[in-house]
Amino acid sequence: MSLLFEQELAAIDFETTGLFPEKGDRAIEVAVVRGRYGETPTTWSTLLDPGRPVDASEIHGITDEMLRGQPRFIERAPALSRMLSGSVPVAHNARFDESFLLLEYELAGLWAPEAPILDTLGLSRRVLALSSHRLASICEHFDIARGVSHRALDDAHATWQMAWRLLDLADPTHQLTVEDAHRMCRRPNTEEIRVLTLALQESARQAVPVLIDYRRSDAQPSRRSITVQRILGSRVEAFCHLRGEDRVFRIDRISLVG
Repeated sequence: MSLLFEQELAAIDFETTGLFPEKGDRAIEVAVVRGRYGETPTTWSTLLDPGRPVDASEIHGITDEMLRGQPRFIERAPALSRMLSGSVPVAHNARFDESFLLLEYELAGLWAPEAPILDTLGLSRRVLALSSHRLASICEHFDIARGVSHRALDDAHATWQMAWRLLDLADPTHQLTVEDAHRMCRRPNTEEIRVLTLALQESARQAVPVLIDYRRSDAQPSRRSITVQRILGSRVEAFCHLRGEDRVFRIDRISLVG
């Protein structure tokens, strides 16, 4: 198993014509910031001709005029692949960037990089007790200078710094494996939350304790037994036998044991 802190993180960010690749939106800018923990990273970015009008200029400030004469994605794909090769890719709200990454490689008739992308959005929700986990909010929390927001290189650089800060909080001993990091960053899907909620409801109905692993705001999981009292939306009220008192737990931070 590979230790994450021995690897290079490659933060990737896309700016796009719009928000919906399934509706024909395309990438217009992509950037990668890559490097090891504590080192100065390597940066790479490019504008792209999407072959269609830009509908989201009000978000990133990139206009059709700025993209005239820029390369198509297929021309820049080899350089992008080299920047990602052998790294641990990371992005904030990785589902968005991954969807455009896969789309552009598919349209170019090329194999996309296979390494899954670490999601700093999911990681932040586990590590930080913030009211908002937007990129801007997390950068403000860590006092990270973001540069020009919603431009690929500045956002990728902010994400790279933020990722190492979050991982350092989550794993002060730097013994986290790449595989465990992915499990930590992954947000539970709707079906997983539904199944977990049903199990907690059944525990409440039977009035029997249930053993859980709970990941608090400092991302250090603790094993504890709880007796569920009631479910309140995304939270559960329960008596915590570890603390000897009633507590409120976030369901998306709970893992059942056994």
